[in-house]
Amino acid sequence: MAQNESQPWNPDRSWADPFIAALLLVILLLAGSPARFRHTGPRPPEDQATLEGRLQDVILGAAKTNTLAPLKGWTLPGTTLGAAAAGRRTGWDQALLAVHAAESGDLDTGNGLIQAAPGPAGETFRQAWAWCYRGAGAAPPAAAFQAVPKALGGGYAARILEARLLAKAGGDPRPLEAQAQAWAVARLATLGGLSLAGILLAIAGLGFALYLTLNPVRPAPLPHYGLSGRGLLIVMLGWFLTLMAAGPLVAALAGPLPWIRSIYLPLVYSCHAMAGTAYLLAAEGVGPATLWRRLAPGRFGAALAAGLGFFALAFAAVLAVSLAMSPLLPGGEPPQKALLELLAHLHGAWAVILLFLTVAVLAPVFEELMFRGFLLPWLGERLQSRLGPERGRLLAIAVTGLSFAAMHMQPLGLPTLTTLGIVLGFAFLRTGNLASAILVHSLWNGGVFILMRAFA
Repeated sequence: MAQNESQPWNPDRSWADPFIAALLLVILLLAGSPARFRHTGPRPPEDQATLEGRLQDVILGAAKTNTLAPLKGWTLPGTTLGAAAAGRRTGWDQALLAVHAAESGDLDTGNGLIQAAPGPAGETFRQAWAWCYRGAGAAPPAAAFQAVPKALGGGYAARILEARLLAKAGGDPRPLEAQAQAWAVARLATLGGLSLAGILLAIAGLGFALYLTLNPVRPAPLPHYGLSGRGLLIVMLGWFLTLMAAGPLVAALAGPLPWIRSIYLPLVYSCHAMAGTAYLLAAEGVGPATLWRRLAPGRFGAALAAGLGFFALAFAAVLAVSLAMSPLLPGGEPPQKALLELLAHLHGAWAVILLFLTVAVLAPVFEELMFRGFLLPWLGERLQSRLGPERGRLLAIAVTGLSFAAMHMQPLGLPTLTTLGIVLGFAFLRTGNLASAILVHSLWNGGVFILMRAFA
């Protein structure tokens, strides 16, 4: 299809309907394919403590310090092996708890928890734990023990275990104990500061919601798309198929080209983002500059200022939904847990920079273009003609928000991602400028990225 800015695509039903059915069939087949095909990308390392485990290490470690008297009554969550296993903790998360159990004098619980530590490093950890806390066996070889602190997350438990080994060898454990306490207190203070900032941001979000309620404005006119319904389905299904296929294709290249693994996620996202944008531009018959002028009219600065308010509103709304949904999640597992672990455990400066640019720049621009810049106006225009302006806009925002959440293929994150998508839709309709929604999305993704990296 050649680009022609006066002729949006209207494919003939004689071939478009079978083609749409074929796209749906292929997507369903891929969605039902074996896990080894659908999850070919890099996974969070299983030889280290998770973010959840490190957070537990911070809280339990800080509770043992002399500088935080209010936490002195805290005890190890789960006083039996059964209670610890019920939390679905990984092997190294249980190893963290084993150190804290021993430090609290509960050697029986600790002895059960140490069995979960995997691999050769796990065997070395069990040897070190038994020698330090039960006086059994011998000290582990120094070379083999080097992998244990890293597996434990390098935090309080790792430092305390090293201190106990040093004490058993006749050294002075106090410097390592002081380091462990300082590590836990500093991170707990950081978490406290972040919690306070989150509370203030949520309050700002509620204030911005009140401002929007007291200052209603006529929604900005929706951009017009001449693309037919069949054309829209082909564009969206073709892009989604590209999204599903990009991972396995890039993973296949990583076989002969191992260096690709370090930039797997940026490559995958770049492939399907460029393809999706090309599909949309070709089908609507416009160039990038023309489409951007259609989606970002008016004052750019005003749109960005409104975006800051909508970011606070998005935080407050997502926080409320997360708190309401947390009791229903299995084991309190956070949404998008695998992605958060990947962000936290990524290594290499260039890999981190590329992934940040992907998460905080490329993803917001492309996803807002597809969902708020394209799908929302297309649906809104047609739904308003059938249901009226108000109902049509609201239904279009809801459908777009749900589609946005479903695209991420994270079932546990569906409620929170849908909520975020709905707020992004309101941001676009309020300002009429896609830059406001892009800013909200960019601040959200970039903030999560920075928090994960800083904590890790």
